[in-house]
Amino acid sequence: MLEVKNIVKSFVGVRALKGVSITFQNGEIHGVVGENGAGKSTLMKIISGVYPPDSGAILLDGQTTHFLTPIEAYNAGIRIVYQELSLIRSLTIAKNMFIHRFRGASAFKFVNEKSLNLEAETMLKDWEIHIPPDTLVSGLSMGERQLVEIARELSTGGKVIILDEPTSSLTFKEIEHLFQVVRLLRDRGYIVIFISHRLNEVSDLVDRITVLRDGEVMASAETRNLDAAQICRLIAGKDMSELFPKTQTTIGEVALEVNHLSGEGFRDISFLVHWGEILGVAGLVGAGRSELVRALYGLNAVLGGEVHLAGEKIKVTRPEQAIDKKMGLLTEDRAGEGTFPDLSVSKNLVVLKLKEVVRNFFLDRDKIDEKTSTIVKQLGIVTYNPQVQIVSELSGGNQQKTVLGRLIGAQPKVLLLDEPTRGVDVNSKTEIHRIMGKFVNGGGAIVMVSSELDELVGVCDRILVLHEGNFKGLFERQEFDKENILRCMMNVG
Repeated sequence: MLEVKNIVKSFVGVRALKGVSITFQNGEIHGVVGENGAGKSTLMKIISGVYPPDSGAILLDGQTTHFLTPIEAYNAGIRIVYQELSLIRSLTIAKNMFIHRFRGASAFKFVNEKSLNLEAETMLKDWEIHIPPDTLVSGLSMGERQLVEIARELSTGGKVIILDEPTSSLTFKEIEHLFQVVRLLRDRGYIVIFISHRLNEVSDLVDRITVLRDGEVMASAETRNLDAAQICRLIAGKDMSELFPKTQTTIGEVALEVNHLSGEGFRDISFLVHWGEILGVAGLVGAGRSELVRALYGLNAVLGGEVHLAGEKIKVTRPEQAIDKKMGLLTEDRAGEGTFPDLSVSKNLVVLKLKEVVRNFFLDRDKIDEKTSTIVKQLGIVTYNPQVQIVSELSGGNQQKTVLGRLIGAQPKVLLLDEPTRGVDVNSKTEIHRIMGKFVNGGGAIVMVSSELDELVGVCDRILVLHEGNFKGLFERQEFDKENILRCMMNVG
């Protein structure tokens, strides 16, 4: 049994946890939910030894413990898979899986890569991950990285498994398989702590749920007595139907025309996007969704086909060309590609407008403040001081709104949004959807990639479906049916 008692934690005068007490039982999947900033990640980092609590106690099997470092928590049997993945991109899958074993190194001690790869291959197959173990992590998709990280932690034993947004980049089949593994761990007596913003997952999987709000426990109950709608109301005080607000707009002329476009991961894709429209792109991991929008932005090479913007044929081979054409991309990898984590919120917001905030070769703080204060207010970015606070200190939802604010501040005509609400809480999702609605209502156009079918059905005007890099279908809003779209995504029937 794992128990946290009256845990208190503050950062720079802000109290993140206010006397949190939760009991996690052996053989239980325990969901911890709440908005970004509610204290979920802080609590998990205290349990796993990253942060010491200011006060309170942690009991493991009835014994009070004090984890001064993550290694101490690891040795006590605590395992955690973070929302922002911790794999080392320059190493292979096998080396990442066994990096905890690389101890006592010397100039005359080398890694036996053959043995390492064989052992990694066996473990990967146990989790039905069919990727060569000598593949560099930098060459994996976000979904594949997520699976490798989960396999690494689940293959090392332990007593407590903490999964922080583990399904955010997984396909339906991968999620189903992960859930089977999690239930098996529960049946073998493990404590599984499951953090997710996807409320349907929580209601389907976990045995018990604890809701945090502003650093306090608001409710704790068995999930068999709750459904997703009730959980949503506990967290945010709103119904599920309010999560995906659809802004009614006037659909105009063709904004973006893509003809027979091919690139790495997709081939012969054609579609239209109109002014005032949100076009969703659906598909399983490996369908080519991210590769398509990255190619449109000039990050990935285009191997064939044509793109027309507002009737003009364009050729975009570099992101700066896309920016000049008033296109903006929100990447799915917020931490790795979307933000400058050590820069202030203000600098992150104006990075696309540097020419307008430089005076005599120096940044003009007054101009930066003028440009960013408006965006901060419009998007509701919660920060104590955008000029001072670095963006990595923000919650996931506020980081995402900062990236979106940077794009909108550059006054684009077309937005390419890759998983715009990945890893953000229910209220932030609603706010981001309203920002998107306001953008298209003002005459813009959006192409949105999302792994959440409910989100696509809720906010999009049409949905384009890809399967293994090929066009599989296009659904008009009046034709939206989740089962039919899912079958199309899986190429069934």
